[in-house]
Amino acid sequence: MKTRRLIAAVALCAVPLTLAACGGSDSAIPNLKGTWTGNYQYPTTDKTIEKSTLTIEITKQEGSLVWGTESWVNNGKSLSTDLLGSLSTDNTSVILSEVGGFYSGNIGDNSMRLRFVRTEDPPTAFVVTVTRGN
Repeated sequence: MKTRRLIAAVALCAVPLTLAACGGSDSAIPNLKGTWTGNYQYPTTDKTIEKSTLTIEITKQEGSLVWGTESWVNNGKSLSTDLLGSLSTDNTSVILSEVGGFYSGNIGDNSMRLRFVRTEDPPTAFVVTVTRGN
């Protein structure tokens, strides 16, 4: 009987520790709303390097979920698409998805260092640091 009580007491004490390790963080959810801009270069399938400017506008945020748009220039043509995203459970990183690709990266005070991967044709990948405008 004493062994069962000891096991139950240890299990009861372990529950808060397990929940703290697996659950969210006490860190505040950062406000990502605003316009973020940065320059980047990316490899092309014809083995050249292209340069462009990326603008991400986060237009809506509810807790850790975000909505927005991205715009960039490709071969002299201005393009844009919708983004949907989510913060990590510890609120230090973000993932932003679009049709055919996604950004994943770390959040700083007024910057985000993002990795982009596109698997659709033409595929590409690059890293960009975007900073929030005033």
